[in-house]
Parts: sequence; C-alpha cells; structure tokens
Amino acid sequence: MGYSIFDETMVDMPWPEIEKAARQGAIVLLPIGIIEEHGPHMGLAVDTYIPCLFSVLAKHHLESHGITSLIAPPYYWGISRSTSVFAGTFSVRKETMQAAIYDILASLHSWGLDRVFTVNWHAEYRHCHVVIDAITAARRDLAIEAYYLMPPRDFNRLGLTGGEPVILQKNPPSMGPRGEFIDYHAGSLETGIMLQYFPEQVDAGMARQLEDSRITEADMKTLGRGDGETRRLIPGGYFGNPAGYDIEFCKKYVEDYARDIADTIEDFIKGGK
Repeated sequence: MGYSIFDETMVDMPWPEIEKAARQGAIVLLPIGIIEEHGPHMGLAVDTYIPCLFSVLAKHHLESHGITSLIAPPYYWGISRSTSVFAGTFSVRKETMQAAIYDILASLHSWGLDRVFTVNWHAEYRHCHVVIDAITAARRDLAIEAYYLMPPRDFNRLGLTGGEPVILQKNPPSMGPRGEFIDYHAGSLETGIMLQYFPEQVDAGMARQLEDSRITEADMKTLGRGDGETRRLIPGGYFGNPAGYDIEFCKKYVEDYARDIADTIEDFIKGGK
C-alpha cells in the first residue's frame, strides 16, 4: 500500500472511471474495521490498515485473473466492548453501524455496483453480527448481491446457521500454533504485520519489551464485563505476545490471506452463484 488507507480505493478515482467500471461489471471489496486501542506500542487503526492491505493485494490477484475490482472507502466505525475501557477505542451503537453500512451498500447499488464482498478484520461478536445484519437488510431491500467473506473458524464462534449472507473462505492461513494462551489483539501477528507494512505505526523498541499477556480463551469471556476486570486482565490493552513476532511468517500470512480472498471470490463468481 502507498500513502494511506485510501490508496488504490475508489476515493482516488474520478467519477467517470467508477461509472465505467460499473458498466464493465466490476465487483467491490469493502474493507471493514474499527478505530481501537492496540496496546502501548501501536496506533489505533490496526484493524483498519490490515483489511485495507488484504483488499489491495486481493484486488491485484483478481485483476491478474481478468476480474475487474474496485475497493470502496474503508468503514471503520465499529463496535468494541472488550477494549472500550481504554482511551482510543471508538465504539458506536449497533443502529449507527448497521445504518452506515447499509447506506454504503445503497450508494454502491445506486451506481450499478451490485456485487460487494466485505473484508472484515475486527472479530468481536457484536461487531460481526451487525455487519451481517446490515448486509441482510440491504439484500432484502435493494436486491444487491453483498456478502460477508469469513474464515471458516468464525462460523461456529458466531453461532451462524448457514442462512446468513456469508461466504466461507476456501483456505485462509493459520494465525499460528494454538497453545494455552491466545494471541488475538495487538500480539505477535498484528505487531509483525504492522511492522512489515506500516512500520511508522509501531514503536518496535517498546514492542520488544512487552511481556506475553498469557490470556486464555476462558479469560476472554470476562473482557468488557467491567472496567476493573478488563484492566486487571489486560493492563496494557493487548492480549498476545507483541515481542514474539516473526516478520517472515507475517509476510506469508498476509500474502496467503489475500490470495485466499481472491481465490474464494473467483470460485464463487465462476460458480455462477
């Protein structure tokens, strides 16, 4: 990516180019994230930079296979209860988020851009369900073909039934070895990705000094229940091991994840669904 999260998105296109792409049957990738604290070593936009990065790389893969793709401006006003105790976590109401995503889809539909695939990186339960609800409402009201691209691991976690407008990714890469302690938020994977692609957003010296939070899946259930309990569990605002990043692993993860997005979309389109 280049100068900002708007690089290679519709934001930098004159309107006639967007109309032309719509006439050519372009699909749209819609990055979705949040502005949220990510530890003492990174800025607030990690969960927005990463889906934007995936979208740009996936766009390149798709276009190399003859599939015209546009990237919508990223949506980043999300929902986070688990880290809302920390300054910098902007969390909006469910109704606000659902209406905003619905209206984005309605705008795309009004220009003839009717095949939209969301690329979300913020995994909080409520946030993900609002994305699904917004897409469901837009499909009902607008007859737009919008879908939530989702790693298979999230299907059961979110309690989905199979009736939602969700496309499961074919073969997303593993986030790393699973052990007793989790590494989900501002830990080794996200720190390594940001260091590789957006190094100005990371205090690498501080990251190397941070200790593993040693948080378990069971601990996660108490996050967001009370400010005191959240600060006790994650006083630094991260759950994972920021110092444990492996740059080569993170590079491969990004490349494989973006390629899987593109492959999943291509197979879906060619399958005629």
